[in-house]
Amino acid sequence: MADISNGNGNGNTPVDVLTERITNVSKRLDEQVIASQTAITVALATQEKAVSAAFLASEKALTAALSASEKAIQKSEAAQSEVNKVIAELTRDVISLRESRSQGSGVDSAKTTGNKQTNWMVGLAISTLFSLLTLASVVFYHFVK
Repeated sequence: MADISNGNGNGNTPVDVLTERITNVSKRLDEQVIASQTAITVALATQEKAVSAAFLASEKALTAALSASEKAIQKSEAAQSEVNKVIAELTRDVISLRESRSQGSGVDSAKTTGNKQTNWMVGLAISTLFSLLTLASVVFYHFVK
């Protein structure tokens, strides 16, 4: 290779200067690449830890929610069972009341009919009595005068 010099004899040729600059730039780029890779590795590790923690927290929350939901369902089923028992008891009571009322209404109807007949007869007897008394008084006044 030919030695190109600028004539002052110190050996710093433009090619040497350019080579040195390119080497410095290459070193800085290598350092920046290594720093970027380190930063990316640290960021990825941090993100993995954050995602893992978030996943665990959401899994715990989901488990707690499912457990609470199961407890609520069990309570609801127990309450529904009690309501069904009360409804069954009330249904039996209503049926019993209907039966007793239907049995009692025939007796009440007979009593009412009997009372009406008795009242009619008493009224007839009283009106007949008054008619006879009126007739007796007319006859009495007619013969006595």
